[in-house]
Amino acid sequence: MPTINEHFKLSLKRSGKEYRELHEWIEGFHSTKTDKEDRHDILKIPKFLSLIEEKFGKEGVQEYLYHIKEDYEKSRAYKLAKIILKLKFW
Repeated sequence: MPTINEHFKLSLKRSGKEYRELHEWIEGFHSTKTDKEDRHDILKIPKFLSLIEEKFGKEGVQEYLYHIKEDYEKSRAYKLAKIILKLKFW
């Protein structure tokens, strides 16, 4: 999982903007641990999309999705899901 500063750098490289306020919001700065967990919960992504688009625009939505992807892509669950999808058990 990238640090908050790494998220800033990745966004800056992608979009030319750090999206500091967005990443701090996702990470739960100035809010509860539950808020942070909810904002990282892939099942709750649709709940936040309109809020993020209203505040940060469509590019902000993309950065939110990149943030979540970057947090998950090194996890065991993500790696296992990729393997399962390649095997096409269904």
